[in-house]
Amino acid sequence: MAVAKTYEHMSIQGEPFQENGRMYVNVLAPKGLKKVRWYSDAEYKRMYPGIAIATQFNARQAFGFGDKGYILLYKGKNVKEWAENDRTNIWFNLIFGYYTPSKLEPPKVLNGVEAIKLNWDDVVEHDNQMKSHDAVRAIVAAKLYDESVSIFQGEVGAWIQKAVTIRNKETKDSHFGTKYTYTLEDSENNIYIWETGAKDYPAAQTVSLKMKVKEHKEINNEKVTVVWYCKEV
Repeated sequence: MAVAKTYEHMSIQGEPFQENGRMYVNVLAPKGLKKVRWYSDAEYKRMYPGIAIATQFNARQAFGFGDKGYILLYKGKNVKEWAENDRTNIWFNLIFGYYTPSKLEPPKVLNGVEAIKLNWDDVVEHDNQMKSHDAVRAIVAAKLYDESVSIFQGEVGAWIQKAVTIRNKETKDSHFGTKYTYTLEDSENNIYIWETGAKDYPAAQTVSLKMKVKEHKEINNEKVTVVWYCKEV
């Protein structure tokens, strides 16, 4: 992965980060830090066909694996609350969540929070480059979350009907009104995700829905059936 040729001579500062589905990184420009796009190999080749990637990012050092070759991940339901209350020696990004680089002294964890070691060898390719972000996220999820009880339901594009309970409800207001994101669970512990602005159900309510399968995906090592066009029956 690399920055555009305009910024190749500038020093990369810190680690890449994601905003609105795109990767960025800060570089040290003449007038200070500048946020620039952090292109995948495929994106770079489309921009500069026939030109080799000149700027290679040292993911091992930037993400904190360092000479010791590991970072500490944190597992538990209260990790976010614990980490946000005291960010001493705790880093955060969308790939690893909250973690501590091996060069820093690990903080004292609370009851219910467990430190899990992730080795560089777990996430590196044969050419000593880090695996894709999606591949690393899957490795991290396998360490931090228990194996899924849920299984995918239905075929993509098919209609299914289930009695489901609202396990979690998130609300977000926008110019287009209020959107609800429901995490649903059926009697066999299969998990569904439904985003809608049409229905406002209270948490813990059970409802029978006819649902169209939008996609199957894994979230935090849990197999999730994403649904839409849901109708109460």
